[in-house]
Amino acid sequence: MLASDKMVDAFLLKLILSFLVGGIWVAFATVLAEKFGTKLGGVIAGLPSTILLGLFFIGWTQTPSIAAQSAGIVPLAMGIYCLFIVAYILLYKLSFYLAISASTAIWLILTLSFVLLNLTSLVHSLTIFAVLLVFSYYILEKKLCIKSENKIYVRYTLPKLLFRGIISGTIVAFAAIMAKIGGPLLGGIFASFPAVSLSTMAITHFAYGKSLKESYSPAFMKVHMVSGAINVSIYAVAVRYSYEYFGLVYGTLISFGISLVSAYFVYLFVNKKMN
Repeated sequence: MLASDKMVDAFLLKLILSFLVGGIWVAFATVLAEKFGTKLGGVIAGLPSTILLGLFFIGWTQTPSIAAQSAGIVPLAMGIYCLFIVAYILLYKLSFYLAISASTAIWLILTLSFVLLNLTSLVHSLTIFAVLLVFSYYILEKKLCIKSENKIYVRYTLPKLLFRGIISGTIVAFAAIMAKIGGPLLGGIFASFPAVSLSTMAITHFAYGKSLKESYSPAFMKVHMVSGAINVSIYAVAVRYSYEYFGLVYGTLISFGISLVSAYFVYLFVNKKMN
């Protein structure tokens, strides 16, 4: 098989898996949030999913070493993601569509700016991530005082679950396509596109945005921000080293195991310290 054929086959597989994993992951997390509250649902939604697929396929189609180097920019991307969530929540009460479009525009501008600065150092990436995470947490938890939501009763039907899966899977797959065809610059930007968060925003808004539970979407996204930023960044740092020493498959398993441990401690923090 030619190298180009292998790349095409790998991309098609990644696209299919992105759609399935993205759809199932978000649908599952939103159901958990409805049954057990936004704290648990937000933590589960924040586990590495699309980033796991992205780095794995870089390692498969290129080399584990290149994937490990690519992981170094992920914490920086997650810091920008925190500001993306803050912008969404700040604007949500004005208009859902304004919140979605403005937060996405802010994410694109900031991501493009950092890409052009070519900050590839892991130390720089982690430093910027820590500053933006603390700042975003302070705004949402201390200034806006976004409250978490308890479980709510929902009657689940197959069309409702399929709707959630198709929306989230389509957005995640779209990000994968743009990362493939966008060239080095645009492709690099869309590789870190917050597709899971965007689909979760849409699902939670259309389910509750026009009801008495209009605070549900911001509550879910607040926890999702903390969980996603920390767990995905820890996963990326683990990949940075485990891919070099343990290879692609074992490195992925070890890194995901580490992120599960971090998710447990994040849940303890969220459950005890956050409103």
